[in-house]
Amino acid sequence: MRLNTVIIADDSAECSIRDLCVLLKNNTVQLLQQYQATQRIDVNNVILSSGVVTKNNISENLSEINNANFISFWFGHGEKDRFTIANEAIVTTTVNHYVFSNALIYTFSCYNGQELADVLIANKAIAFVGYDKEAQCPLGIDDITSQIVQTFIASFMVEGKSVKEAVSDLKAAYNNAVYNEKIEPFIRGYFQTNRDALVLKGNGDLTVNDFII
Repeated sequence: MRLNTVIIADDSAECSIRDLCVLLKNNTVQLLQQYQATQRIDVNNVILSSGVVTKNNISENLSEINNANFISFWFGHGEKDRFTIANEAIVTTTVNHYVFSNALIYTFSCYNGQELADVLIANKAIAFVGYDKEAQCPLGIDDITSQIVQTFIASFMVEGKSVKEAVSDLKAAYNNAVYNEKIEPFIRGYFQTNRDALVLKGNGDLTVNDFII
């Protein structure tokens, strides 16, 4: 039995949130390793970062896994109609959206929960979890932001909860930060913005077991 996963993370010098994207990538790898060790399921994890993935080769990079269900994590900049790596739009409403048929897509990127998510779902992506407004990442506390963002992955992968249950846990993690008086009030406002911008599109009832092949 095998679980196919893909991490797309912008670690380019041009990326203004490079450090956070790298932290999210590394922490996601650790959670996948934890899942593999505890569940005894082989995890085939593909990591695509700047210098590796481009608009022109992403389809080739995923050709061996996207004919069956898989999970994809996106960490980088986004707009309502595109996701970018190193300032290049690698997935848009008109380019490469079809590559993510059969995928659960979990993003930490701005605005991708708008038109791009709709096109992905229309082209048979299984589910999308992300943000339809800005995904705020306050300076100097990447560790806290990463811990919150990883809540969804931990709930879905390690605890075996459904997509919609994992989204609820993610919202609860944002709430904990919003009401944490040890965090500066203006930073708590950023986390509230993220919580309110979360969207789930597609099938929220799936669990990680639905992606094992």
